[in-house]
Amino acid sequence: MKGSFSERLTGPLKLPEIDPRAMENPISAIFDLAERVSEKAVHIRKNFWLSLLFVVFWLGATVVLFISVALRGGVVASIILLIVLISGFYTFRMLYFDYLFFDFFSRRFHAIKLVREGNPNLYIPGGETPVERFLNHLAENHPLFSALLTQHPESIQFSAILRGKSGGAYQFDAYIGIPGGSSILKQTNLPRTIQKQGYALFVKLFDHTPTLQDIIALEEAVKDITAQTCLPPSAVALSEGGTGELPDDVYNHVTEVKKEVRCGRKVFPLTVQVVTGAEGTYDYVPIISSDGLP
Repeated sequence: MKGSFSERLTGPLKLPEIDPRAMENPISAIFDLAERVSEKAVHIRKNFWLSLLFVVFWLGATVVLFISVALRGGVVASIILLIVLISGFYTFRMLYFDYLFFDFFSRRFHAIKLVREGNPNLYIPGGETPVERFLNHLAENHPLFSALLTQHPESIQFSAILRGKSGGAYQFDAYIGIPGGSSILKQTNLPRTIQKQGYALFVKLFDHTPTLQDIIALEEAVKDITAQTCLPPSAVALSEGGTGELPDDVYNHVTEVKKEVRCGRKVFPLTVQVVTGAEGTYDYVPIISSDGLP
């Protein structure tokens, strides 16, 4: 058989037949490279899981063999098997860490691609109130969200009064809370994590540009309610009018500070978006792209 190994590879694992150092434009080359990786994401994920299963199988076999040899008093063999066992656990840990890193890269690239290819101007649609206009905007840009509101209008609450685990009551201008395993979620093409864990959207309207104190109060309210409902939350601080410019402390807080929500042993990431409407368009900070629910 002629040719190098890379030349004989076919299918999703075939390597590109170019010098890896060659490029025309470094910026476009970065996007092209990320695109190539993203195209093979499904196959690479499968390879990761097969490798992890293989390591787990041999770890189990090594544990059984180690116990058997140790009971028979084989000191030297036991030491060798113990070293192999420790090495196997370390290998499993490294493989799993690599999988998490690749999964994060793949999902982040997909999100950036959706924003890059989307409409840069998000126009404010018609509606009687800012909340109604915002929900119309979500419905226009997220087909699954539109189907949810159309088929199950009872899933949304306006001017909702929600109670948290502490017993405190909080007012939100719009709230959607759907428990995991619900038939509403299973009928869609949403990720399995959403179908299994559920979905919650909190919308709070401000008649001014939100301050840092407003955002922190919103976060604390969502955390208290989520501790009671155990639904993965998304929170939106909405305002219309004014310049739409955020104070530096608010901008830095919503884009840089890591926030988590706990419910028992479950831990959910919490990202609070500030959405300002000015001069007929929306501005999102931070931008969170989604091909499912917002």
